[in-house]
Amino acid sequence: MKYLKDEPLKKHTSFRIGGPARYFCVPKNQEELAEAIQYAREKKLKFAILGAGTNVLALDKGYRGLVIKLANGLKRIYFKDNLLYAEAGVYLPQLVQVALKRRLTGLEFLAGIPGTVGGAIVMNAGAWGKEISGSIDHVKALDKNGQEVVLTRKELGFGYRKSSIEKKGLIVVETAFKLKTGQVKAMREKINEHLAQRKLKQPLGIPNAGSVFKNQQKKIAGKLLQESGAKGLRCGDAQISEKHANFIVNLGEASSRDVLKLMTKAQKIVKEKYKVNLEPEIKIMVE
Repeated sequence: MKYLKDEPLKKHTSFRIGGPARYFCVPKNQEELAEAIQYAREKKLKFAILGAGTNVLALDKGYRGLVIKLANGLKRIYFKDNLLYAEAGVYLPQLVQVALKRRLTGLEFLAGIPGTVGGAIVMNAGAWGKEISGSIDHVKALDKNGQEVVLTRKELGFGYRKSSIEKKGLIVVETAFKLKTGQVKAMREKINEHLAQRKLKQPLGIPNAGSVFKNQQKKIAGKLLQESGAKGLRCGDAQISEKHANFIVNLGEASSRDVLKLMTKAQKIVKEKYKVNLEPEIKIMVE
């Protein structure tokens, strides 16, 4: 497997922000992923797992360890024993389409989410009132020694936009989904409806990292930000989207410092007006 040196992370994140990773690789299968973990251990490097880079802010200084990218690598999808299996690097829109072709319902809400299966499992991705955890049978992962473990849904500690996977020091390799047979027409209509809503409400044509802050129980982060007058605020080339207040967009040459300053500013505004502490949903790639 090839290890790149000083690979710009801005090439691998939807924010188009991020300095160089000291080492960078894209494993093609579980064996190569285990090899990458071993490589990091031998070189005494910290390592970070990157999916599609869609819910991540990489820092301007980059990452001094090894970045292991699963998107474009672990991308196998197959059906076995009434379960749909997808490796961690499979893009969610592709998974939705494969399920549709097999008339398997339960994943339509993921339509339009630009992440990968692995990242979606780690953060328990959700939309339209549903979460990916609701469709999981079990997950195969590697621990930080490269050893395989299999966990059931109950063992994964799912909650709102979280799981216990990172806390356990695990890396998702593959997920088995338990889905029901559905009506293709109704499934396709639901997918198209979700895609249309995203196009209408989200700044899809400008680099961003998706929802910046988590909702707080019944308090919607985007609504709090909008009603606080945060829309359009800027720090450098980072701007709170005019289209959706819970998105920060990169207008050209935004830095991670710009984004972090803008996030702090947005949190302060909401705190002052509503006494609510907004918690980041995007992950900051720190060593």
